[in-house]
Amino acid sequence: MSDKWSWLQPISEEIFNSKYNLHDQDSIEEIYREVALETASADKPEIREEVAAGFYEELISGRLIPAGRIIANARPGSPMKNYNNCFTIDVEDSMEGIYDSLKEDALISKMGGGVGFDISKLRPEGDILSSGGQSSGVISFLRIFDQSAKTIVTGGQRRSAHIALLDISHPDIERFITVKRGDENKELTQFNISVKISDDFIQAVEEDGDWDLVFAGKVYKTLKARDLYDLLAKNAFIHNEPGIFNKDTVEKYNNGYWAFKMDRVNPCGELVMPSYSLCCLSAINLSLFVKAPFTTEAEFDFESFGKTTGWGVRFLDNVLDVTEYPLPKIEDFSRQWRRIGLGFTGLGDMFAMMGVVYGSDASLELAGRVARALRDSSYRASAELAAEKGSFPAYEGDKFLQAEFVKKLPEDIRTLIGKNGIRNIQMNTVAPTGTTSLSVGQNCSSGIEPIFALQYDRNIRTGNGDQTKKQTVYDYGWLKYQEFLKSRDMDLSTLPVPPVFVTTKDIDPYSSIDIQAVFQEYIDHSISKTLNLPPGTSFDQYKELFLYAYKKGLKGFTTFNPEGSLKGILEYKDEEKIDRRWAPARPNDLPCDIHKVTSRGKSHIIILGFYHSSLYELFMLDDPDDVLKKSLPENGIVRKSKSGKYDLIHKNGKESVVLKNFTKEFQSPDASLGRLISMSLRHGTPLQFVIEQLSKDTSFFDFEKTVSRVLKKYIKDGEEVITSDNECQECGGGLVFRDGCVACRDCGWSKCG
Repeated sequence: MSDKWSWLQPISEEIFNSKYNLHDQDSIEEIYREVALETASADKPEIREEVAAGFYEELISGRLIPAGRIIANARPGSPMKNYNNCFTIDVEDSMEGIYDSLKEDALISKMGGGVGFDISKLRPEGDILSSGGQSSGVISFLRIFDQSAKTIVTGGQRRSAHIALLDISHPDIERFITVKRGDENKELTQFNISVKISDDFIQAVEEDGDWDLVFAGKVYKTLKARDLYDLLAKNAFIHNEPGIFNKDTVEKYNNGYWAFKMDRVNPCGELVMPSYSLCCLSAINLSLFVKAPFTTEAEFDFESFGKTTGWGVRFLDNVLDVTEYPLPKIEDFSRQWRRIGLGFTGLGDMFAMMGVVYGSDASLELAGRVARALRDSSYRASAELAAEKGSFPAYEGDKFLQAEFVKKLPEDIRTLIGKNGIRNIQMNTVAPTGTTSLSVGQNCSSGIEPIFALQYDRNIRTGNGDQTKKQTVYDYGWLKYQEFLKSRDMDLSTLPVPPVFVTTKDIDPYSSIDIQAVFQEYIDHSISKTLNLPPGTSFDQYKELFLYAYKKGLKGFTTFNPEGSLKGILEYKDEEKIDRRWAPARPNDLPCDIHKVTSRGKSHIIILGFYHSSLYELFMLDDPDDVLKKSLPENGIVRKSKSGKYDLIHKNGKESVVLKNFTKEFQSPDASLGRLISMSLRHGTPLQFVIEQLSKDTSFFDFEKTVSRVLKKYIKDGEEVITSDNECQECGGGLVFRDGCVACRDCGWSKCG
């Protein structure tokens, strides 16, 4: 392979030089050679050259992407020898303990690290102190840490990122949940906040039970668990915080369960750790392991992936030996347990290059295979490294092999660990990898996320005063797809966008959670993922997502509501002009509304399915004997069981009832019409145009007009209505749909019903 690097688009090179070329080096090749030399220096002298060559090959190929601190700082002569991004500390319940932690926080920030801690040890507001005064509570101390973080610029570049966790049973939890309200109050701007929830709390929510707020064995308040859950969900829904940390799930899969609790995370949430731990991170670019991309022969190269994983484990283990540490306690703990975090990026692009739709059943199956390969290759490599260098010093073989996560490893790997020991206590994660994916990842999709946008335009300064020029930025997979078409003399402008190129705004939220859950089964740490809510998501729908994420076994859950109080850094650009003529892929389950109607004296059922809160499909059924009219509620779920086969699931009391293959069991008055309407809806035809065509039949009692009356109920207030006489009867002005009526936006004339 070539040992040269080629930038595919200007933005990647620009970001790389501004963020990581801090020592004025001539090229990325020079930087990567020094990174390889520095990390290989942890090995025995007789193999350093070989190891450095192996590291360099993985780096320059783009297959292994180290975290930002490694790329920026890891040099034999670097003045900044911190190669780790984030750390955790403890905060004790005393004035001395708090200010000791504040000093530790400042030292970490000075070295360029983010900080995470749990504040559940701090006594609640108003609690009596030994000195006779009253505690000011956890929020007051967070503000001190927040102000310190605003003052210190990490590593001379940026302000430090923080995360604070508080237990759901702490007496200050209600204030903690509501302290951050986005742009409304701009509180704790240097912090993410997350609530530690438990299995007992979720059980109390589901049973509508009471929940005690407790500190040091004393009950300070009792409230309904559902009220506290609603408060948590509502603030997260509107203001995007707090996130949730499922502490019982995290602790269940703690490989060091006999020695410590994993009760905190780093600021982005990908590593669950005890106090005085660190994030030693790198990612593998999955998009570079696809053979014959965009063809019917496309496949994932598991053999090469396993080899890169082995190099990645060794690389990060070496980083632990060559880095400097901000605190002696962190150095001692890290060397005792040797925790690393090897993950991946480029998942969305990998799916597209293999012809798989993100969130589909095929993507879940492939995700499971990749996740399992990452786990098995990592644990095998760490066991082999233990034979060469020894196990982590705190290793206790019998106890380690009884850890819940380790018990699920293949028997041959467990046997190897029993023989050799293992070098690292835990080793896999999925970090967000935003800037590294944009730069050395050549703008591949970030981490576990889908593709954000296929392309967009950005304005950049030319260096001539305020003059700017427009630059088009391409997703890596989309850019490669264009190169693929060009190699076959095909013109992109004449072709529709393939359905595999789904972006963040196309993904059903349940499918997004399902992808995360598949990986979490095989990832021993956690996963940093932000669920972008579809526009129009209701609060009730959001609460269901919260519970769904918990029940799917996620260790953490964070969301972003584009209609909330805080604007995101990444927003969809108006400049994106890609013609989307393909409908988004249908999830297996879609929520539906069920309408019971009559046309010409005959009873019918109209079922409307929703995707991202928008109409997606329509089914029409005959019901001559009123069987369905008597048995069906007003809503349910339409499940696609097989191609062309659909089941209707609805509630009868507390039980679920399944009406199998309902489109075949009950005759449709006009199946072709239903399919045409569904096709129009899922391809984005405005509902008004569908209604207009249905309303043109001459007889008011025709079934088409019955369908149009049902659809008209879903026109949102303020949207224009198109009718066969699309003018106000009084003044000729334009018509809008308002409060269930057709109204003139000029003179106020209206007609209801």
